[in-house]
Amino acid sequence: MDDGLLADALARDDVVAALQLLRPAQLVVPLAERAPGGAHRWGTLEAADRRWLVAFTSWPAMERATGRSGVPGRVVSLPELAAGWPDPTWGLAVDPGLAGHLTLEAGTVARLAAPSLAEQVAAEPDLVHPLVQALLPVAEVDPRLDRGDGRYSGYVHQLHDVLHIATPTGLVRALGRSGDGPELVGDRGSVFLLRWPAVGPELYRPAYGGRTEEGRDAVAGWVVEDAPFVGLGFSPQVDALVREHRVHGVELPHDAQLFELGEDGREHRWGTWDGDRGTWLLTPPRYAEVPA
Repeated sequence: MDDGLLADALARDDVVAALQLLRPAQLVVPLAERAPGGAHRWGTLEAADRRWLVAFTSWPAMERATGRSGVPGRVVSLPELAAGWPDPTWGLAVDPGLAGHLTLEAGTVARLAAPSLAEQVAAEPDLVHPLVQALLPVAEVDPRLDRGDGRYSGYVHQLHDVLHIATPTGLVRALGRSGDGPELVGDRGSVFLLRWPAVGPELYRPAYGGRTEEGRDAVAGWVVEDAPFVGLGFSPQVDALVREHRVHGVELPHDAQLFELGEDGREHRWGTWDGDRGTWLLTPPRYAEVPA
């Protein structure tokens, strides 16, 4: 990103233009001392009784601000920052020390990196009903089929973000659910997936929040969840970048489908929701396997 563009927008007091520049930008995050295990820590600064994660719009901008060359850093996008955000009470300082600098609250970072599904649909006219997917605990599958349960509450992910993940363990890891493995992975090493078009995108709210009420309020969110929940709209896996939504009692549309993803990466369709009759239509075994 050309740091001059950000400086020009801020010089015009055009904060909206500045934020639009940052949304798709690749930022340079300086790396501090190595953390235990060899991992890098992101550079931070203390100012105005707050801790700020530091990012620069380019390598030259970082050199000018620090007065040094060769400062170790990593190029990241806003979604990557959001997925690995260390603390919801921290802010983001962009180009600190330069004339065109900008500070953002964590909640602003979340909304730039992970806009709501309704905003996505409004911005992409061809995206009428985005496909979403939910990972079901194994113990819920038979009762759901037996009761004719056509509603869902919990976390939902956009299918586009996870469709390339071909194994059950890989999917569980990408969603930050490895700690729930025994509940999610069956005896055959498979997982069960609900999949449907998101009719009424305003019902699929981004999972903004924190691990405490203070963290939730810091991002102007609505979810309080235990670790490893991050709360900036993504599952807690920087390398996967899976957008995370949470719904309550959403009604599945007609033709929603239930799949089993096997260890071999093959999907088997268990059933299709008949919204007219309020029941699951089970798929005969010979038709169950979905072509790759």
